[in-house]
Amino acid sequence: MTLQAVDVLRNAPLFATLPDEDLRRVAALAVSRRFGKRETVFREGDRADGFFVVASGKVKIFKLSEEGKEQVLHVIEPGQTFAEAVIFEGGNYPAHAETLADAEMLYLPKRPFLELIERRPKLAVRMLASLSRWLKRMTDLVENLSLRDVEARLILYLSEELKSRGIAPRDGALLELPVSKNVLASRLGTVPETFSRTLKKLQDEGLIDVRGKRIRIVSAGRLFALLPR
Repeated sequence: MTLQAVDVLRNAPLFATLPDEDLRRVAALAVSRRFGKRETVFREGDRADGFFVVASGKVKIFKLSEEGKEQVLHVIEPGQTFAEAVIFEGGNYPAHAETLADAEMLYLPKRPFLELIERRPKLAVRMLASLSRWLKRMTDLVENLSLRDVEARLILYLSEELKSRGIAPRDGALLELPVSKNVLASRLGTVPETFSRTLKKLQDEGLIDVRGKRIRIVSAGRLFALLPR
């Protein structure tokens, strides 16, 4: 298990630059966990006793309103970590986590991990960098939801997805959505009906072409010119 855990950790940005010796120390703490599709990893309010590294599958992190409306905060993919921020608080998970597909993860228990950090300061530095990225993602999310309309949020999402995959935002660029349209609609702070109407509007204007989960950028210049400066 340890050798497999080392490979998973090495692919995670949080641990990628650690020396092999430290990777093995972290791997020795890891517990392998498997989840089925749409299985709950934890619920908001559950005691936060550790955090996770995704080896395969996808996990959505979301909040529920009192009326039961879902707001997706993040979609976590292989190589990414989640819930690492809460291990310093001694409290509870602030959101729900549920798998979008069958998933394998490493679970790192809080107390042994914090004891390891005390002995290996480089780990603490890496944690600070990870928490800084998390804070920026949350700040960007708040800005997008509060200051942009649904069309602008969708166009920005397409732009960021292309960049993250190393695809130039040019005419003919093809993007396959990594999640269902319902999940993406929630991620963008809207309902599926509004999301579908926004896609159709952009398609009718000749800016994109939608085929299922595949979106082809037909006119990149006109599409991304719609983003607020």
